[in-house]
Amino acid sequence: MDPLSTVVDEVALEGLDGITIPTLWIRLGTVQPKFPLKLDELTKEFIWKSLVNNRDLRFYELPQERPDVQLFNRYSADDYKDIYSLHVIPENKDGIQGSCNFFKERKDITKQIRSMFFGYGRKLVIVASQAVRFRALIGAENDPDLKMSNDSYCVLERVGRARWQGELQSNLHNGLFSSDARKLHYLRKPLVKHDLITLQPFSLRLKSGQQQHTLLLLLKRFHLNRRTKYDKMMEYVSDFLQQFPGQFTTVDAFKQHLVSHVQIYLLLNVDSL
Repeated sequence: MDPLSTVVDEVALEGLDGITIPTLWIRLGTVQPKFPLKLDELTKEFIWKSLVNNRDLRFYELPQERPDVQLFNRYSADDYKDIYSLHVIPENKDGIQGSCNFFKERKDITKQIRSMFFGYGRKLVIVASQAVRFRALIGAENDPDLKMSNDSYCVLERVGRARWQGELQSNLHNGLFSSDARKLHYLRKPLVKHDLITLQPFSLRLKSGQQQHTLLLLLKRFHLNRRTKYDKMMEYVSDFLQQFPGQFTTVDAFKQHLVSHVQIYLLLNVDSL
């Protein structure tokens, strides 16, 4: 993907809420594969001119400034604040789908931006067209005329905005969509049916110390085979059992095997303790 296509893709993945300029620089600074251009002032000016001249993009002024996006690591225990709340847009004559906090309140300033730019700060957001946003979510290989409910689309949009980090099913039905797991299963069903997202087991340690088991949802384009510690443990047990006739042994024998391996590990790493 060429640099300017990557820029538009990052705008599109941010969804109907749009993206502020500071958040766009943050996204481009962490995009994978790495953005090929150095994000200095000359490059930013070049990118801005390309955005202004792109007819698939619209510019809006929000009624209030939006905080910058907070990047996070799904596999760390650090808390982060999601700057996007859920506001599903109902059916409309223009076929617009997605979630947008200020859909009716924001002001379209595209003409002003293209004629003469005035500083709007973090009130300025760039929004890709419905077709561009949908294509970024479903990929080039899927049907752009694919239909789905507004709620299912918002699940897909949410998963897409998370990029490589993915979205946890527990976060969706416990907070964002405030629905039980059965309803969320219904919402994600068309996404799985049309092969738009992937699901993989995910273990999350809660603040209480308990382990919560849920699913990690990712766009197909961002899927990575991430194995949980339980997957690795089962593989270890399976490999251990392969050395026995019938792949069978006692629990006590397996425990002794684990104890001996821990002792060997400690002996080999005693200098680093």
